[in-house]
Amino acid sequence: MSDPLLAVVALDHVGIASDSGEPELTRLLGGPPIDLREMPSGVGVGRFGPAGQLELVMALRPGSPIERFLERRGPGLHHLALRVDEPLTALLPRLEAAGAEPIGAIAPSSDGRPSLFLHPASTGGVLVELVEGPRP
Repeated sequence: MSDPLLAVVALDHVGIASDSGEPELTRLLGGPPIDLREMPSGVGVGRFGPAGQLELVMALRPGSPIERFLERRGPGLHHLALRVDEPLTALLPRLEAAGAEPIGAIAPSSDGRPSLFLHPASTGGVLVELVEGPRP
């Protein structure tokens, strides 16, 4: 077995795509998400739970990445976010050399930490978000 490309500290959160502001998940979890915010891409992000381990993502503007995702796949699991301690700027060249395909550049996550998405074609069919460091 070869050495892993990255040292995952923890599962940071699970992203769930929603096509409405009042999804079944909201009813299931007993209320609206905490800390709902709009990202520059037009994606709305709200977290559930005391530590925000479930992230609801929805389209707030036409043409947002979540709108396109929902058109192709419908609501449901969107991504898994893995927490890493190594700076993403140091990790990215190794990932690319090993065939991982970044989507865009390193950018602030919904809570401000550096993050990077990896294309599902290079991660076994799962959209993976790498998030640097502990939660603020």
